[in-house]
Amino acid sequence: MVDNVKLFIYADKEVELKHHLATIVTENELQYSIINLNHNYAHFKTYTLDEPLPERMKVKEIIKFWCKWYSSSLASETIIHKCNLAIFSQKRIKKLSNSELKLLHIAKLVIVPESKFIIKEPLQNVTIETKYTIINLLNELSTSNTIISLTNHTEEALLISEYCYRFNKNSFKPIALSNDNSEKYASSIAENQTHLSRQPIRRLTVKTNEKTMFLDPIDIDYLESQDGKVVIHVGDEQYIHDTTLQNIETLITPYGFYRCHRSYIINLQKITEIISWSKNSYSIRINTSKDTLIPLSRQKAKDIEQFFNIYE
Repeated sequence: MVDNVKLFIYADKEVELKHHLATIVTENELQYSIINLNHNYAHFKTYTLDEPLPERMKVKEIIKFWCKWYSSSLASETIIHKCNLAIFSQKRIKKLSNSELKLLHIAKLVIVPESKFIIKEPLQNVTIETKYTIINLLNELSTSNTIISLTNHTEEALLISEYCYRFNKNSFKPIALSNDNSEKYASSIAENQTHLSRQPIRRLTVKTNEKTMFLDPIDIDYLESQDGKVVIHVGDEQYIHDTTLQNIETLITPYGFYRCHRSYIINLQKITEIISWSKNSYSIRINTSKDTLIPLSRQKAKDIEQFFNIYE
């Protein structure tokens, strides 16, 4: 078994990962930053899973070539069977679908004599069947290798590994998940909003992929009311919370949030600009990967200016 690994997240900063199959949820730009920082790091091999392959070769031919090139102890037929490539093993690479091509790239990881991998978006744009083939392969590989998967989607991260981290420009920290008992406890808490309103919280519980995620309020950009429920915006992802904006306002206001509109609660730390369209029409720009504008009234704009000691 390989030892715990240290990973560069900045040129002058490392983090230690104690698990042999871990996922990091971060935006595309930071994914490439991690790849570039660690590309030449000792014993790390990085894969974006979109490197060009010889288009005229058949799948069976390139698997056989890789087995020979890397002196694999596994026969090419074994690789084809293990990685579920048989059904398209006679297809030329240029005719492969996105799912087939990504699975072929993953199959290469089974062959190469490396012990530490960083891979980018292994489950993106693949079929459900391919997705679970890849998940099984990564879990099997992690018994003798360290695999760090980079993705922009928390749900995909949770499918790959229970050891997930969220990385942005300000922090690198684990994504808290509950076990079965904790899920029942979280459900019980959700049913007692009155009691909760008197308790300080450090997480918001959100159900996703049959698991309960605990969102740190600091990661939340803003919350929006839609169809009687609350949509929580975290980066490029959205989570549905089965409550009202009024109920959640009581819980989250102590953590630097403000009800700027009847349909919106914003994280004051994420505000980058207040825009004045007219005497009584304003918008807030939020610091996200998208150009997000949130409406607010003149009075709400004055309140926010007071929060930041801005005076006319």
